Amino acid sequence: MSIKKYETLLKTVDLGSLTKASEVLGYTQSAISHIITGLEDEMGLRLVIRDRSGVRLTEEGKRLLPAVRAVCQADQELHRQVSEFHGLEVGVIRVGTFLSVSIHILPNLIAKFSEQHPNLEFELLQGSYGDIERWIGAGRIDCGFVRTPTHSAMEMIPILEERILAVFPEERELAMERFPVEDIREESLILRSDAVELGLRNQLRRTNGKPKITYSAKDDLAVIAMVEQGLGMSVLPELLLKGRSGRVKTMELDPPTHRKICLAYKNAQGLCPAVRQFLTFVREEHPEVEIT
Repeated sequence: MSIKKYETLLKTVDLGSLTKASEVLGYTQSAISHIITGLEDEMGLRLVIRDRSGVRLTEEGKRLLPAVRAVCQADQELHRQVSEFHGLEVGVIRVGTFLSVSIHILPNLIAKFSEQHPNLEFELLQGSYGDIERWIGAGRIDCGFVRTPTHSAMEMIPILEERILAVFPEERELAMERFPVEDIREESLILRSDAVELGLRNQLRRTNGKPKITYSAKDDLAVIAMVEQGLGMSVLPELLLKGRSGRVKTMELDPPTHRKICLAYKNAQGLCPAVRQFLTFVREEHPEVEIT
């Protein structure tokens, strides 16, 4: 069986869409569908289900996916070792990230790393904190940016600690220097679905408070847009708000709340040399990531 068939299946399943896979791989949708069907015929198994919601694995496909991923990773490692004999340094580093890191940390980090390792490539996958933890556990990515503490047992490289700020519409009159956490329960709150885990839940519990979440969105920019329109307030990481000229005003919480961001990975020994080089770069050569 051709390794390209495995890679096509893996990319299609990871993206959950024939359309998205065709854009990334440079094939037509019909070509990708034909490749997957051919692989299914060779195996004598149905691996994926195609419907209006996209592409998802069958039970057989779920059981075979770790082996398919291992084959693709082994092929990459083989090519890397062959390239070493020719004096080349190659490989792909798959990184999970979220919006504020994608904007303010990764571009500068990748640019500096690529100056030393120009032949190494990055594949970025953006999602929520929970998504990134699951992707690391499943081997879908090599490493990923997470906030701590996490629900998973992973090795961590500390990146930064930032404040969580109260965010209000620009026209909101505020007579205080800090916004009391207990006052949040009196507000119409706009949050990401996982944002209340930013250390805020425990503080509210201590004040016998329960937030009144008026709107919930998965996208940080959608939350900011709702605040701009005067639909309520939010609590957001300082890094996300850096450099924005939106119609909002911010205030530190009382007591102060922070978010710690780390670069997480499952097991360094099981990672390819390219990824280990990147982790070493982050840990030793650039222990303090510059935020641009």
